[in-house]
Amino acid sequence: MQSDISAMMASGALGSPEKALPLINELEQLSQGSTDPRYFQTLRNMLESTAKVQALSAELQKISGSSKPEDVVRRKEVISQLKQLSTRISAEAADLQSSVRQPPKAGKS
Repeated sequence: MQSDISAMMASGALGSPEKALPLINELEQLSQGSTDPRYFQTLRNMLESTAKVQALSAELQKISGSSKPEDVVRRKEVISQLKQLSTRISAEAADLQSSVRQPPKAGKS
């Protein structure tokens, strides 16, 4: 599993969210009971948003030089969607960080 994670991290922003999902699922199974399930759901949501960003970015790159009216309209739509996804990913990342930073619950003594 460590080699899979290392390979995924090495690919950086070009990595495939679809390849990361099975690793997230496996990590969740391995950490049952010790990590809030919302953490993993947030990771999945971020992966889904990242996949959408990658698809929209590829589309934007294809139409970026076009002056066709339909491409100009689509380019504006894509940019708007990318902004929305960016806001969503930022909010999810903040949620993820805040859940990690929470101190462990103190047990009764």
